[in-house]
Amino acid sequence: MRVWLRRQFYRALTSPARREARRRRAEAKRIRRHEPHRVHYFHRPGDPACALMAPLAADLCNRFDIELTLHLTGLPAADVNPDPERLPGCARRDTAALAEHFGLSFTDPGEPPARGLENRAAAIIASALARGEALQAAIETGEALWRGDEAAMADAAARFGETSPEAAMKAAEQGSALRDDLGHFQSATLYYGGEWYWSADRLHYLETRLAGLGAGLSDAAPPPLVPPLLESESSGDSDGAVLEIYPSLRSPYTYLAMERAFALADRWQARVEIRFVLPMVMRSLPVPRRKGKYFLLDAKREAERLGLPFGNTCDPLGPPTERGLAVLHHAMAQDKGRAFLTSFLRGVWAEGVDAGSDRGLRLLAERAGLDWSTAKAALADESWRAVAETNRHRLLELGLWGVPSFHTGDVSVWGQDRLWRIEQALSAQSKGIAS
Repeated sequence: MRVWLRRQFYRALTSPARREARRRRAEAKRIRRHEPHRVHYFHRPGDPACALMAPLAADLCNRFDIELTLHLTGLPAADVNPDPERLPGCARRDTAALAEHFGLSFTDPGEPPARGLENRAAAIIASALARGEALQAAIETGEALWRGDEAAMADAAARFGETSPEAAMKAAEQGSALRDDLGHFQSATLYYGGEWYWSADRLHYLETRLAGLGAGLSDAAPPPLVPPLLESESSGDSDGAVLEIYPSLRSPYTYLAMERAFALADRWQARVEIRFVLPMVMRSLPVPRRKGKYFLLDAKREAERLGLPFGNTCDPLGPPTERGLAVLHHAMAQDKGRAFLTSFLRGVWAEGVDAGSDRGLRLLAERAGLDWSTAKAALADESWRAVAETNRHRLLELGLWGVPSFHTGDVSVWGQDRLWRIEQALSAQSKGIAS
């Protein structure tokens, strides 16, 4: 009964019909109250993703009939920031890659901005809030902050004013509290009508929604920034390249990535190394409810964009994942790791298969070409735990901790929506170009 109830919960949560009903209610409420299309933007000066999002938010205001309100926020809470030491470097590198791909302005300085300069940026933005100029202040202070340009920061202070550090901290606390109440946990996020849009490459979902409501100001609006799909026709010999894949059986994003990652490796003749790890919550890394909910809803819309089924879910937390990893370890020794991994992920995230039962796990194993009797016997073999721990250490060495992650050459990325960077790296290796 518990498994059945959880399936129903996930189906309801990720239901497109429920999403559309929520949108209709939000729009009816807006019209009834004679309100504008109000978008909330949550900004933290030291978040590199905000260096892209602030100017993109300004551009959004120029192209859509919206009222945008900026809110300062502080650092993410400890329960949603499992690796604060590695996150800043990872975020800078990722932002720099996105900026280069989309033709935006951001260069990774190789280190976090000076704390004093970051605090001053927050004080300037807090002053600009009262003057209705917060977004422009965020743009100008962001440019100065990431260049380490104290003179430009002083110019911004002269233009927008500057509050006390205490007033800036209070504004950030209020913004963080509102964001938390609305159901998110990070900065560089936009909130509109009950839905969240985190980072530059999710902005296209909001643009499409606003356009559908007739909020566009011009028919000639430029296309949104959509993460590139992989080039299905591109192929080549990557000259003995190895693609390390770090999956988790409890990650919906791993499901979205896995078959695409394998196909990508095949096209570029790269050898695949599956380096499975335990889910974050089973590695004592917290995944609070609001974070998990956002990931599921975001995974659903990404699945729709990719043409993948998603939402008939049977969460494999705990024993189902441990059983799955034991069989995956066995399957890899039989050269059937790829088949079982894709079978398992599709089963638990799109087909409602209970991997915690022998019946469910048998289905997942046999359709991957495994003999059930030997796969079942593998459940008693605990050697997979040492392998998962070794893989975890390797992942940390790469400067990452989340899943799915990928590494080839000198390129390491986190996320199913960063596979295009792996494709670029494999293409470069095939041409003998340093990636």
